[in-house]
This record gives sequence, C-alpha cells and structure tokens, in this order.
Amino acid sequence: MHSSFVNADLVECILRSLPDFQCLVSTILTSKTIYNVFQQHPRSVVRSVAYNLVGPALPQALRFVRCQNAKLYSKPVAELLGEDDIQENPVLSSEDIRSLVAISTSVQELESLFSWRMKDRRFKTSQLSLVESTRFQKAMYRLSLFSAVYGHNAYESAIDPDSDQDEIDSALQEAFSLRKGFFESLSTPELRDMQRIETFLRRIIARAEGFDFTVTVSVSYSPESTFALYCAPHSVIDVYKGGLDCIPEWDLDTAEENFFFDDFIVGPLTSVLGDRKEPLHLPVNQKQPIIDEIIGEHDQCLQCQSDTAQGLDLWGPSNWSYLWDKQSPHSIAQLLKGHLSANLADNVHFLTVLRETPAEELVEGLFDYKTPAYLTWKKADWLCSQCLEKFMRDHLHIWYLGQKVKRGDLIPDNCWYGYNCRTQTHRLAHAQKLNHWCEPTKGDAS
Repeated sequence: MHSSFVNADLVECILRSLPDFQCLVSTILTSKTIYNVFQQHPRSVVRSVAYNLVGPALPQALRFVRCQNAKLYSKPVAELLGEDDIQENPVLSSEDIRSLVAISTSVQELESLFSWRMKDRRFKTSQLSLVESTRFQKAMYRLSLFSAVYGHNAYESAIDPDSDQDEIDSALQEAFSLRKGFFESLSTPELRDMQRIETFLRRIIARAEGFDFTVTVSVSYSPESTFALYCAPHSVIDVYKGGLDCIPEWDLDTAEENFFFDDFIVGPLTSVLGDRKEPLHLPVNQKQPIIDEIIGEHDQCLQCQSDTAQGLDLWGPSNWSYLWDKQSPHSIAQLLKGHLSANLADNVHFLTVLRETPAEELVEGLFDYKTPAYLTWKKADWLCSQCLEKFMRDHLHIWYLGQKVKRGDLIPDNCWYGYNCRTQTHRLAHAQKLNHWCEPTKGDAS
C-alpha cells in the first residue's frame, strides 16, 4: 500500500473503530503505512479499541484490572484506584490490555447468559439494551473488584497460619468493616444491580450442582458456591461451561478461611441496605434491577395455560440446553418411571448416555417417541416445568430403549411388570434376562 493513496485521518478513524485488540494487531501488520499511522496515535487508538471492546463500563473494568494487578488487597475503598482513574492515567499498559481482554470475555459471556435467562429466552446472545448492558457490566466489574480486593487473596495476606482465635476474630471484624465500606461507597441502585447478579451467579452454580428445571428455587448457598464468588465471580462462566471442577480447590478443614468467605457478599451488602432503611431483598413481585423489559413476560404454557408459570419460566427449543448440567444427570434419572432408576442391568449405562447427550438433543429426541396421548404436542411448544417434566417422565424410558436399539443391543422379552418390577432392583440375573423399559402388562401401571 503506497502512502500517496492513504488518507492518514481515515486510517486513524478505521483503527479507532476496530472491535478488539486482535483486529487491531492484524490490521496494523498488513501495511507499513498503516503501522506508521498507528505509531503517530498509539495511545488514543488503544483507548478507543479498549472502549469498543468493553463499552461504557470501561472505567469499572479498568479499575478492576489495575487494582488487581497492583495487588491492592484489604485496602479501604478510599485507598483504591477510582473509577475516574482512566481520566487521570489514560495510557493503557500491555498488562492493562491483557487483563481487560481476559475479564471482558468472561463478562460478555455472562451477559449473554443473563440476557438468555432473565430477558429473552429465545436467544443465547445478549439482547440487553445499551442501558441494561451497561448496568450489568458495571455491576459485574464492581463485584469482581470487590472479590479481588476483599476475597481470597485478601484473606491470604491478612491471616497468619499460627493466628490465635482473638487475632482471627479481629481480622474478621476488620474484613467485614472493609467490605461494608466498599458497598457504602455505592448508591442503592448500584447495590441492587450487584445483588441481582450475585443471585444470578448462584443460580448458575446451582445448575452445576445438580439442581435442574424441576426445582422451584434453584439458588445455591453451598460453601462451594460462596467460595467461587469469594475467588472470582466472573469465573462462574467456567463453572457453567465445565462444571464444579472449575471452582478452585479449597480445604474444608481450614476453618479460618471458611469464616472469611461465609456470607462474603450478602452480609456486608445487606448491612448497608439495612442502615439505609431499605428492604434487604426486593419482593419477587416487584420490578427487578438491571432489566427494563422482559420479552414474552406474560406468555403462557401452550398445554396447561397456567398463570403460575409464565415468560422466562417456560421451556422450548431455544433454551432446552440450559435445563440441566450433563455432568449431573442423577436428577433427570429420578424422572424415570417405576423402579427403572435402580435397574441393576442398565442404570450405569443410562447415566452414561445422559452425560453424553446434551439436554436439547435429549428433549428433541423424546418427541420422536411420542405416545398417542401427546400427539398434539409439538417440539416448538413453550412448556412450563410441570408439563415438560410430565412429558419427560412419560417418554424417557421409551427414548432410552430406542437408544439401545440404535446401538445394536438385542432387546430381550418384556417383563410382565415392566418398569414397576421390583425384582430388577435386587436381582441382577432377572434385570439382565428381561426388558424392563416397557409398560407393565400385569400389576399397577401407574
């Protein structure tokens, strides 16, 4: 590319508009002329690309990465870098950039997941408005900052392994005071946004722990879930994709640290709300933070038309994949009819098949085995949890028998008592000799 044909201002404008740093590097390496233009304005171009990558929450994101990289652990909020640090120190270092890329990727993936579960069940990518997205991302970066400064790293720097109980109690009191001070620096709407995200992250962990769509209240307050938030809230996206093994290992016998992460976020946050005479938690029938509009909020189940499950509580092809974590199939196995979940011949293989079959593939497959009672039900139907559970319960055993046929298994004669047979649970020879994945022809079929 010859410089005589290049408008430097236009090139600079293009560089400023690039969506991320990978595109920036690729672009400036295509031509020496473009590289030279970048070299004339490196700081402003880098800042622009950083804004394109992160969005309006860049000040909060930069505050997080700079405080974390500077290891500002257990500092009063007044001694932390402020959200205006980008104005005071606008030059982004290579360390700033690497950290921004890492955290922004996690936060954007969490935003898409939040949008899918809390705004528009039809799309896996974020459908949040700019205002909603900014609220989410600011709250997420603030929550990550809180964890970085007052979480696991702060504990390691605050407590000596040989500390006695008085020293531990004093450190706990100081930690609570510091954490509360952080939340006191934020407005009540900002606290509400963080509170909602904290609950949302616990829902993700609950799914990984084996809770599924059949559970009415699927929010986990287990030590593992609290510890995950204590270490890095944004890493919960890894738990969603990879299961509980992505939570950093921790020692249950270390009682001191247990005290430090117990009630880590909820305790000081609700203490501040209480001081402000605010409800500790918003009522469920009140408009919730971050989201201004829920798409299809009043949609009803196409089968039962119930008013108790609407909108985001409905399940269809676009959100079947969230139904359960395939690493925890035992709750789905409990939907099997009769005593099939304890069948000595097939229970291990059945669980293996569940683990290997994504939720959306399994539910879609069930529709291929519809019984006459469900002929009017369609794959595209939006169903409440109760109707979906009923449909799965009535077809799961038929689907599994179909999987055995597909893999070439020789299916033996049916047991008279089918899935209700009790002998299949304590006599292996009987469980192997006859097929129990069928309707009973003797005894009670219910």
